Amino acid sequence: MKKFLVLFVVIVFVLNLSALGENIKYGGTLRVVNAIGGNLVPNFNPFSPSAVSILPVIYETLFSVNILNGEIVPMLGTSYKWEDNNLKLVITTRNGVKWSDGTPFTAKDVAFTFNYLKENPALDQSGIWSPLSGLQSVEASGDSAVVFTFAKQNTPVFFYIVEQSIIPAHVWSDVKDPSTWTNPNPVGTGPFELESINIPNNTLTLTKNPNYWMKGKPYIDKISYSAVLSNTTAFEMLLSDKADMVGAFLPNIQKAWADKNPSVNKYWWLVYDTNVLLFNTLKYPFDNPDFRKAIALSIDKNSLEEKAYYNVGGIANQLGIVPTQLDEWLDPTLKDLLNSFTYDPTAAQKLLESAGFKKNTQGQLCDLSGKPFPTFKILVPAGATDFITMAQIISENLKAIGVSTVIDQEAGNTYMSSVMSGTYEIAVCWGTGFGPTPYYFYYGEFNPFFSAPIGQMAISDYGRYTNPLITSALDVYSQTSDTNLQKQAIYTIERIFLMDTPFVPLTNRTMFGEWSESKFTGWPSDSNPYCGYSEFGYAGGLSAGELIALNVHLK
Repeated sequence: MKKFLVLFVVIVFVLNLSALGENIKYGGTLRVVNAIGGNLVPNFNPFSPSAVSILPVIYETLFSVNILNGEIVPMLGTSYKWEDNNLKLVITTRNGVKWSDGTPFTAKDVAFTFNYLKENPALDQSGIWSPLSGLQSVEASGDSAVVFTFAKQNTPVFFYIVEQSIIPAHVWSDVKDPSTWTNPNPVGTGPFELESINIPNNTLTLTKNPNYWMKGKPYIDKISYSAVLSNTTAFEMLLSDKADMVGAFLPNIQKAWADKNPSVNKYWWLVYDTNVLLFNTLKYPFDNPDFRKAIALSIDKNSLEEKAYYNVGGIANQLGIVPTQLDEWLDPTLKDLLNSFTYDPTAAQKLLESAGFKKNTQGQLCDLSGKPFPTFKILVPAGATDFITMAQIISENLKAIGVSTVIDQEAGNTYMSSVMSGTYEIAVCWGTGFGPTPYYFYYGEFNPFFSAPIGQMAISDYGRYTNPLITSALDVYSQTSDTNLQKQAIYTIERIFLMDTPFVPLTNRTMFGEWSESKFTGWPSDSNPYCGYSEFGYAGGLSAGELIALNVHLK
């Protein structure tokens, strides 16, 4: 066995004007609008779940990890390696960087940031210091290196570590209560800094950071960020040329926006996760794998995608792996089995019959004793039109196999309480983990640490499905930085997933990014996915959007 496994990424990330040609047009104010359901609260605390979504252009991370394909872009970090049998992560930090107030940035700021999270657990949104993490200490080694030491191997935590926003020690060391501090004068290393706030107009303005370290960037001078109440209002501003970019769910986006001016009106709803049909696997008959698989075969996913999302995101495969990761991470020996999960009510009926579940003369599906199943409830969040639409279609589909259902709408908080406590039967929900490989999805869905008995709150694994072989495979993956070994672990999980059908991936889950190219260009797209996000903001504690601000420029 090698003394240590080195995980070192060399990425050519062009930081000068040649990245986009020699004739880049500088200047302009990019107008970003976000629907937040309320008035703008000028909260610039990067640890707060209610921070303004544009904040990632002020506070930077060590690296930017593209969740679509795993590509890594150096930011405040320049390189990294795993040492000591994956018990030590060494990150080299960038020299010549200054905070926006002119103070030099060093590795000590990075160490301060992570130890600050340890001292204030409420700020640790990604669970970097959780008991599962194994992180033992974080120390600066001089001004240009940081050493993360672990009590156990946990290479996937790299994703959460390097996507953590870094704060200046000389500012935050004097903050008495960071959980409530709104950080009114944010000091960051990012390409922009706060210029002004207009509370009556729910708008704030960011201007180019003169101390920014990336040569020649950003191209734009300012960002005007506005908060509005609804997606409809945001869309109206986009249509009336009062915004250049919004992040909002808009029904039939192709017809309502793109088709109106195809050369200018653009959107990128990138797939990052999946919507799922959960089974409470601790309740009969959802504890039966054949029953669950029959449900999966009975659902017309194409209809779900068409009616709920207008064929923008695509249907999910039964493994829940996002399309950009499927070729890289799918066990090639499982392709035929995966492809067998298609809409086929006849096959579903045969599977049920072979398992002893038969219809009576009234067409009702009966349990093994011959008693008709009761009417099951499909839980959805009230007002979530996409989930409600899918539930209606699923309910109609299940009639073909003799299963009767009704749709149970619960208000947001009540819905989450039901899902987390396991007091539901079937529920339309979302995947509870996402990242640059399928591991993060499976870790959230199958780690027994996150599960709980019915009546107690589960962190994730809302279906209460656990399997010791999957648990072991997750452990194998986390202990190595060898991609080939990690793939073998994922292959094990995939095979069990297809055999047991613990839940049904329904449709791909997308982000919502819409913009106009009438004034600005350089946006990400399927053909140029230079970042794994199409919106500004935070997702699960991860920073998103800076690369967009660095690449967009005047036409």
